Amino acid sequence: MIQNVKLSRVFFLQFPFLFSTPLFAESFSSGGTLQSLNRWIESGVDHSSFTVFGAFFLFAGGFLASLLPCVYPLYPITVGIIQNRGECGKSKILHPFLYYFGLAFMYLCFGLLAGLTGGAFNTILRFPVTNLFLSVLIFLLAMGSINLIRLPTFYSKEDKKLPGWKGTFFLGMGAGFLSSPCVGPVVVAILIQVSAGVGEVSASSLALASLKMSLFGLGLGIPFLLIGVFGLHLPKSGKWMKWIQFALGGVVFYFAWMYYDKAMKLWGMDRISSLGVLAIALGILAACFFYQSKALPKTEKMKKALLLSGAIVSLSILIHFVGWGKSPASLHADPIETHGNLGWHRTSEAAFQLAKSEGRLLFVDFYADWCTNCREFEDLTLSDPELNEVLNKAVLLKIKDDDHIFPKFQDDPRFPELKIGLPFFVIFSSTGTVLYKTNNYLNIPEMIRTLRGESVQAKMEE
Repeated sequence: MIQNVKLSRVFFLQFPFLFSTPLFAESFSSGGTLQSLNRWIESGVDHSSFTVFGAFFLFAGGFLASLLPCVYPLYPITVGIIQNRGECGKSKILHPFLYYFGLAFMYLCFGLLAGLTGGAFNTILRFPVTNLFLSVLIFLLAMGSINLIRLPTFYSKEDKKLPGWKGTFFLGMGAGFLSSPCVGPVVVAILIQVSAGVGEVSASSLALASLKMSLFGLGLGIPFLLIGVFGLHLPKSGKWMKWIQFALGGVVFYFAWMYYDKAMKLWGMDRISSLGVLAIALGILAACFFYQSKALPKTEKMKKALLLSGAIVSLSILIHFVGWGKSPASLHADPIETHGNLGWHRTSEAAFQLAKSEGRLLFVDFYADWCTNCREFEDLTLSDPELNEVLNKAVLLKIKDDDHIFPKFQDDPRFPELKIGLPFFVIFSSTGTVLYKTNNYLNIPEMIRTLRGESVQAKMEE
């Protein structure tokens, strides 16, 4: 069972990261921090060469990305995992480093996939099923952080002096995977450079792509390494420190809810309905837990309750999946798709012709029903009054990933970002010149300035 640690020192160790929790997440909602971080990395990493200066930018960019709000829940989980595994002298130092290199190795694998597929793996991370999977996984880790379930230990039979070293490495890889959707915009910025630099797949191009991403992973993992090393030397906590443990667990539960909410939105469920489904699921879990004998240990009761309630909820989702998966907008064949007070053209020829004849800018939204951030931006087009105002004055075009015209834009050398994943946005002049492009849906201030004609900061068409 995970040992209790002296969370007072954990609290001070994690104090800088507390300012990145949801209480302060509002400062990130405008996209300013992510936007600046994206530009900083892009300016320091040139796909045509690789220097010490570029390596520094990748490593430092990874470290800065580790301070983003949604990476925070992994820190208390890291303390619990390492505390549970480092029992003997050498293990206290070995396990944090194994966890650290496991995390970096996951990003090395991301780089390898980027070199092979042009970053298609990033698309997988944006499916609603992926969001639901991450929600369940973080929920289980949150329960482990408050000692309601036991996390796996993976003891090694080959070497008793190094208990579970393989398991620690794989858990570090898991932390790398869990952190990847959170730092997605930053990762995409690197993958664009990696993808653009791969003319053809070769051993050297794959090695370079893997090296770039592993450097980012090494920077991202620095807080995990420091927390793991210092956390191992903490004594057992007093009873009053349990409240801090539960508070940190509550933060992890909150991020599990965030991923769950995104998945439900993509399946067409409103907030009230998704809350109802969650309440029913938690009610089933509680009933399965309290129905069992009081003589059983709570971790054993919770394990059985999770298995039973998980089976019931999975069956319910399977029954309703077809109904949730349909998008009403995708059933319409109209050339104009209406969303609130905005009308989106669905035929590129007509949109470009209208923009040219009326001398208006053309805003193109490359969209997919499975894309979480595409849906988020769709909501912002109505909730952000400034964005809504400027979009109303432009010609709007929505191109979905299953449209016949999508591969034509994907193969256009002006838009390597489309080989990375969605969302992707382009602003054209009335004559068809590229004025602005971005894959970060939070770059709203720049979109607004470009649509108003105040600044043109994007990469111009050559």
